[in-house]
Amino acid sequence: MIDSEHGRNDQSPRDAGASRRSQASAEARQRLILAMIDNNARQLRFDSARAGADIEQAGALRDLARDPNDRDAAVRLEEVKRRIAILEEEHGRLVSEREWLNRSLMEFTEEAEGPCHERD
Repeated sequence: MIDSEHGRNDQSPRDAGASRRSQASAEARQRLILAMIDNNARQLRFDSARAGADIEQAGALRDLARDPNDRDAAVRLEEVKRRIAILEEEHGRLVSEREWLNRSLMEFTEEAEGPCHERD
């Protein structure tokens, strides 16, 4: 506690250390939450890109069904298949990151609740 009349900090060193640790923990938790928000935004962009690629793939497959010799449709199909493969790799990384973030946030929550707190 700060004595406003004398400008002193009346916290004990132990309390000050606990306060610093608590502040650092809150800041780390906030960084995790911001990283989760970023991961969710990237997931939404992935979903949109994947949906667009699926539509392009369906169009190329339709064109090839109409004319199996349509070289442009075959090229478009191969290009979209490559893009889908790249998107799926990116999606795997997003999922792994999200799982790590969720585990980390759970650890923060469990630590904050303390060893005596039981979950329902």
